[in-house]
Amino acid sequence: MHRRSAILAILALVAACATNPQSKTDRTAPRVPTTYCLDTLHASDSVSAVVKMSVTPVDSTAKLPPDFEELFVDEFRSQFKLPSQLPLSVVMGSPPCDSLGSRCASASLNVGVAAYATAHNDGKLSDIEVIDAALTPSLADGVASALRAMSRLQAVPLSGDVESIPLMIQIAREDDADSVPAVRRLFKAKVPRYELPFRYATMPAAGVNAKYPFTARLAGVGDSVMIAFTVDSDGTIVNGSLELVRATYRDFVSSVLDALGRTHYHPAYLGDCPVATRMTQRFFFKVPELP
Repeated sequence: MHRRSAILAILALVAACATNPQSKTDRTAPRVPTTYCLDTLHASDSVSAVVKMSVTPVDSTAKLPPDFEELFVDEFRSQFKLPSQLPLSVVMGSPPCDSLGSRCASASLNVGVAAYATAHNDGKLSDIEVIDAALTPSLADGVASALRAMSRLQAVPLSGDVESIPLMIQIAREDDADSVPAVRRLFKAKVPRYELPFRYATMPAAGVNAKYPFTARLAGVGDSVMIAFTVDSDGTIVNGSLELVRATYRDFVSSVLDALGRTHYHPAYLGDCPVATRMTQRFFFKVPELP
């Protein structure tokens, strides 16, 4: 219930369009892995990756001032301290994969963080939220600390007539280093790769029972809700990992979150080992036909 309440508190700030993520993970209750099976596997090699940063408006119709992203990333780089140790446990499939993308011939560990903040014309950042997508609390804490420092320094003010713009900040690995402009690079990382068959987590046979909101039924509206989340090696959705990618009406989002809170997934597998993985799932709500 704490997870659902945290997300609903954010949704209460949104009038019509639900675009903000869940509040950050409670650091007072450290995550305890349910299995150490991954530690028994031997990586075949490692992938040299660049960890990059992108800054975009949450509202796709909004436009950032020229060079804002470059200035933002440059200032973030000056405030960010890379943790001395970065233990990874979230596994993502590597091509080739099947047509549905649910089974892959190999896999590697993932590193990345999603963050949200509202930029203001005085250089401050408000509503800072960090989502620990890859289950690396030290990295998530470092990102949050750097964003708070940027806000205190009022380092990157918006220019022009716009008073504020909600931002989506993605920190993710890119194996093709040449495709990442130098201004967007944060650090380099070597991530273990496993030549073992991998399959993503799957829903239980009963599915995720997200009920059609009564208010939406009365209004005759539908919606498509896209949620990203991390499924741990025991099939549970990790608290603090949910990210609301896309939606229109808050009632549908509430319904999906309610249903996810009651759902236990079949975990992902790397070979014979259950492992944590990152999922993105879309829920469709079609307007019911009148009798």
